[in-house]
Amino acid sequence: MDNKKQDLTIKRNYTNKWRFLFSEYSLIKQRKHKYFSTIIALCKSHDIPRQTFYKYYNRYKNSKNSEALLPQKRGPRWSTRRPDLYIEQQVIVERGKGLNKYEIYQILLPKLGRETPSPFGIYNILKRYKMNRLKEPQKEEKRRIIKERAGQLGHVDCHYLSKDLITDNRKILPTLCNR
Repeated sequence: MDNKKQDLTIKRNYTNKWRFLFSEYSLIKQRKHKYFSTIIALCKSHDIPRQTFYKYYNRYKNSKNSEALLPQKRGPRWSTRRPDLYIEQQVIVERGKGLNKYEIYQILLPKLGRETPSPFGIYNILKRYKMNRLKEPQKEEKRRIIKERAGQLGHVDCHYLSKDLITDNRKILPTLCNR
């Protein structure tokens, strides 16, 4: 053991808090509490969810150990969430065809079913293999138009409007003719 003393303040505070709440709860169950008539009111006043209270209460009732009143781990963490190597190889093969993550997802969905990684998962696989950016296609040299003298390549677009678009055509023409 270490020569240093462990600070047990946090553990003590947790256990004292929950034991106090359990004693309050027993008074509510006996209908002898001075202020609270329901567990909902007790939990609301102490700003804890009712489900959390019952979780700690049942944990303590079953074990009768003060260690049960301390926060516990939720469970084991995943060592890795990476898909199988076969799936990663499928993604790489499809990327080699120049497809984006959404297209790859749509192609792999019928093949892999529930094992198909999401588009974001596909992006992570591509990023891991440094394939997340498509290479730019080689640029073709632009076709140049060479003119021999100024004004040679002039271009004019004409657009004719239908007669239906011009309204009140009859009113404008007589006024111009009368002048």
